[in-house]
Amino acid sequence: MEQLEQCKESVIHYSRLLYQRGLVTAAGGNVSMRCKDQVVITASGVSLRDTSRETLIICDLKGTLLECPKGLKPSKETIFHLKIYQAREDVDSVIHVHPAYAVGYSIQDRKIPILTASAKMKVVDVPLIPYANPGTEELAAYVEQTVREAPRHIHAAVLKAHGIIVYEKGMSQCFDTAELVEDTAHIAFVAEMLQRQG
Repeated sequence: MEQLEQCKESVIHYSRLLYQRGLVTAAGGNVSMRCKDQVVITASGVSLRDTSRETLIICDLKGTLLECPKGLKPSKETIFHLKIYQAREDVDSVIHVHPAYAVGYSIQDRKIPILTASAKMKVVDVPLIPYANPGTEELAAYVEQTVREAPRHIHAAVLKAHGIIVYEKGMSQCFDTAELVEDTAHIAFVAEMLQRQG
C-alpha cells in the first residue's frame, strides 16, 4: 500500500509540474505510473494542473478498473500506456504531453534534430510514430511496435501531429526526459531560424 501511495504522489506532483512548465495545456496529456501489477493513471477530461488524489484512477495491466472516482473515466490513451508497460518491463513511468516544438516537427514529417551535446548523450533519437486518431487501437499498435523495436536506450517518441510519449524508470527521470526532448526541439528550431537569417 505504501508503494501505491508513493506512486499516486509522484503522478500528482509531476502532472502539475508538466502543466506549469508549459508542456501541455487545457485538459490535454496524461501521466501514469506502474506499481507492481497496478497502474495509476490520470483521468480523462481533467487538466493535469488539477490532478489530485480525487481524480486518479487505478487499473491492472490489462486495463480492468480497480479504483475509479464517480463521474470520471481513465484517460483515453490508457491503452497505449499499458502497451508500453507490457513491452518494457523495465519501465514504470509514462508521460504523454503536447509540447509545441516537438509536435511542430512531427507535423512536417520530420524527426527532431539532435544537435546539442546533452541531447546526443541523453536523448540520442526520438522515433516518429505515424498518425492515428487519439485513443484508438491503431495508435496503440503503432506505439507498441515503435517501443518494442526501438533500442533499449531510447525512452521517447513523437506521435505525428499529436504529442510526445516518454517512458522511463522513475517518474523524475521521465519528467526530465520529456523536458529535454522539447528543449532539444526548441533549440533545433532556433538554430534553423538563425541559419536562414545568416
